[in-house]
Amino acid sequence: MCLSEINGIHLNQSEVLLKFKSLVHGFTARTGGVSEGEYKSLSLSPHRGDDIECVRENEKILCKALGFDHKRLTSTCQEHTDNIKIIEKEHIGYGISSLWDEGVDGIITQLKEVPLICYSADCVPILFFASDIEAIGAVHSGWRGTDKRIAEKTVKKIIDMGADARNIYAAIGPCIGICCYEVSEDVAKNFERVYYKEKTGGKYMLDLGKINFDLINKCGVPKDNISLSGICTKCRNDIFFSHRAQNGKSGTLGGIICMR
Repeated sequence: MCLSEINGIHLNQSEVLLKFKSLVHGFTARTGGVSEGEYKSLSLSPHRGDDIECVRENEKILCKALGFDHKRLTSTCQEHTDNIKIIEKEHIGYGISSLWDEGVDGIITQLKEVPLICYSADCVPILFFASDIEAIGAVHSGWRGTDKRIAEKTVKKIIDMGADARNIYAAIGPCIGICCYEVSEDVAKNFERVYYKEKTGGKYMLDLGKINFDLINKCGVPKDNISLSGICTKCRNDIFFSHRAQNGKSGTLGGIICMR
């Protein structure tokens, strides 16, 4: 994954998606927006306590920098579900100018010029592209979403739309790493032993990024089609928002993708 600057916005971009010239994608860093305090400065989710006017302005800044129409920006409504919606014309703007009436942690579309965005501040953001059917997706996967296998279900939904798994590409963005993600036994034991390390005192270190990588790969997506950032948001709280590093009060990063 490489760090790019586009019109003043810093984006972490995946090499597996950069080769597709019809795509614009990336995972935002903290800088470039107007928010203050714990949310400084490019906080993108309206559900974390930041001033909603600042969030709306940050969305406009991001869209302008990437050449998107802000009115077409469409987002998740994250409630740690495995609910995935296919975005049709009537859904454009949902999550931003219109509200979902339920939790939606994954969104997919075949529409051009409709930027999709998901949010994270330690959880796993994942961007998808199916080159054969020209479909994109944006998914939020915390430990609950990972336990519900939302990444796997997203791949299967894209396959149901007509894609061949060999033509699906996925970018797993910056998220909290096994170095910092301490969980209790009841969380760790939801996952296979290979994905966590036991500590003393009934605590475990969990590798959410690797779990999601493997969930995608097991659906038939080649390993070479999947990128894993390897960047820990808590370790790099200077660059990224981190729920854990900021004691639960932080802005959110955006994972954004759009087809031209």
